[in-house]
Amino acid sequence: MVHSLSIERDDRALYRIESFCFVEGGRMNVSVSNLKVSSSRNGFRVGFVMRRAASESAAQQELEELLEQDLCLLDRDSLFSVEATGSVALRREHVVSKSEEGLYSLIFARCSPAAALTSFELEAKFWNPGPSFLSACDAALPSLFAICAGLYLALTISWFALLVTRTVHYIHWMMGVLLIFKSLAMISQSMRYHVVDRTGRGEGWQFVYYAFASLKGMTLFVVILLIGTGWSLVKPYLNDREKYTIAVVLALQVVDNVALVVFEETSPGSQRWLTWRDVLHLVDILCCCAILFPIVWSIRHLRQAAAADGKTRDNIAKLTLFRQFYIMVVSYIYFTRIVVFLLAATLPFNLLWLRYLFSEAATILFYTITGLKFRPQDDNPYLPLKREEDSPDEDDILDAEYGAKDLVELTERPSPSD
Repeated sequence: MVHSLSIERDDRALYRIESFCFVEGGRMNVSVSNLKVSSSRNGFRVGFVMRRAASESAAQQELEELLEQDLCLLDRDSLFSVEATGSVALRREHVVSKSEEGLYSLIFARCSPAAALTSFELEAKFWNPGPSFLSACDAALPSLFAICAGLYLALTISWFALLVTRTVHYIHWMMGVLLIFKSLAMISQSMRYHVVDRTGRGEGWQFVYYAFASLKGMTLFVVILLIGTGWSLVKPYLNDREKYTIAVVLALQVVDNVALVVFEETSPGSQRWLTWRDVLHLVDILCCCAILFPIVWSIRHLRQAAAADGKTRDNIAKLTLFRQFYIMVVSYIYFTRIVVFLLAATLPFNLLWLRYLFSEAATILFYTITGLKFRPQDDNPYLPLKREEDSPDEDDILDAEYGAKDLVELTERPSPSD
């Protein structure tokens, strides 16, 4: 990893700059220049410390305890520290031994003066034998993402092979586009980590990944929204409330994608990184909540339709599938946003790559089950069951095509939120 950081007039006394997993023979090279501390007429004591921790959550907890107890990190044992008491340039190198392997965090600490503004420029180079500039925690990621890309490509080919042999709806083509974007995102992510492993920087591949990841993210939320509303499969239109929900989610996704780029390209040690991290998490949660509303509305409408007339066979079949889809979406969101986050915070350093494995495994499972349930076929329970009628009128013919007479009647009635 090649890490550059420029800090201007920062009032924080203690914060993490970067983390890296080292194995035996790994090297640390830290250089600091243009170090300035305001209000330092009587001198100052600042430094940079490499601290080992069992997990990322343990490292963060230690920093919080030091801040609460107003203790100086420079007084504690560490792998190495670069301490300044008046100089403006610092440099330190270290080779990791077998007993020193583990997850390390480069931390800035200002012990005195208590209140001051600090400025500096830092250049850090971390690498393991090879040389490999990729953290040992992430060493498996290039291969993992390449395997995932192959699986997504297989799903894409299978899906389009199904589309060309069956009668399909517009939503089926959108699901295929989602698989294409996801496959390309995985390919670019694999290449990105491969290049970082060799050079220490993304060399442009990160921007290719951001582009496809953004397109994938927007398409995923739109597809879930449209399936939840029954568009194309059950009804040929969207009501005003559903259109408004989609517009809001797309706007949130634009903010989310901007936050993703800034978050990935900004150093963890900068103040802006913390702000955009919080924005990214908040917007992602809002999007996840918003996509559930159309599914809930459809379940409510179908429940009312099933109770209002005798067409229970059609409506109960649709209602059952909507409920299943709701559970699938909630489970997917809960696992990828909460469970994976907890795993990343608690796993030991040599198993941190498992968070990506679990996340992608859950995504592949979600895509596969959704595709199986909503694949184009004549007897799909999401579509209308055929009814034999003596003399179908024009409305009945329209119902047979879209299978949503009850849903159409209900959604056309103005609701309090319209």
